[in-house]
Amino acid sequence: MSTIRFLHTDHLRLASPVAGLSDSPDWLRKVASSAVRTAVVNVIEAAIAGRCQFLVVAGRLTESDQDLDLALAWLMSHAASLREHGVRLVLAGYPVSAHSALRCLDPILLAPGQRLDVWNSPSGTTEWTVSSRLVPARSGALGIDFPAEESVRPLSDLAYVVVPSTLPSSMLNSVDGVAVAHNQHLRISAGSPQSLGPVERGHFGCQMVEADLHRQAITSRFCSTDVIRFSQELISFPAGMPASQLCEILCERSRAIGTSGRCTTVVEWVIDGHLSMTSAAANSLCEIDLLRDLRIGLNAGHSGAWPCRIRFSDSSSVDVAGHHSAVANEFSAVVRERLKRESSRRSMAESHVIGLPLGFGSEAAVGLNLLRRVA
Repeated sequence: MSTIRFLHTDHLRLASPVAGLSDSPDWLRKVASSAVRTAVVNVIEAAIAGRCQFLVVAGRLTESDQDLDLALAWLMSHAASLREHGVRLVLAGYPVSAHSALRCLDPILLAPGQRLDVWNSPSGTTEWTVSSRLVPARSGALGIDFPAEESVRPLSDLAYVVVPSTLPSSMLNSVDGVAVAHNQHLRISAGSPQSLGPVERGHFGCQMVEADLHRQAITSRFCSTDVIRFSQELISFPAGMPASQLCEILCERSRAIGTSGRCTTVVEWVIDGHLSMTSAAANSLCEIDLLRDLRIGLNAGHSGAWPCRIRFSDSSSVDVAGHHSAVANEFSAVVRERLKRESSRRSMAESHVIGLPLGFGSEAAVGLNLLRRVA
């Protein structure tokens, strides 16, 4: 056997909460409370199911050292399961001073700047050794490299270079999601198993890596492990589409996202286009009302997609010909909101100043100009 197979993931971020779900149902908040641990379990199960020889965790197990003891206690049973299935746990990124606390997991420990050399013996067993990355690697071995400096070239003939990051490497240059080593070197970030909020959009998971020592080739395939996924989706539509159809389109797109995987996708919809107003839709373009109707149409998000926000792009517009009252109502709402915000910032002594708060924004001027043109 000339193949080495391992799973690579980066910072686990155990004990870190998933944020950005304050306006969500109880079932989703409950899923979020255990999302990081569930994603880590998915990584462990993927390593076992993939018959990997190693599970490589690059980076920290927790973001705070205060959470490490609890994280280690939780990981111990899972580390035992890995050993039972012949998977060795590799922890890289902690300094030597922290290694004593990590030994309860019985891992292979690598300090920054070290390399794991792996090869198959003539009897077919997998052998390994920990070396300084400044020392040339064993001939015919795979070097799993953890560089202290990114600019230093690996000293392995066949090298998988781990670049720890919370975000996975872009797979745009891959073929069908599979990255291939160039000049027998593959440099990649797996990312964390689970994102922690809306600023971390897209798929999160790990890399399933296969190294063929005979052909001196490495391939890496991204595997999703996330439980909650954050996404921003753009909806473009032809000019003149009735505004009354907007909620129906949002429901269809949300259902399509909800059936695309086993995780829950928390989606922000960005609407871009030129709508035409109808009498039935005169009051239906408020983003809060649209969001409420969309969530009801999705059976409270149980289809697998939860819309967290709906907003219109700066280039969107609505043709309100024949519906001038809708313009007046919108203008009144803008001015009322502006007055409400300004009054909260004024002291009690100034709270009875009558009139529009000039000099605090352009809403009033723009609105009056709009009403002039409508009249």
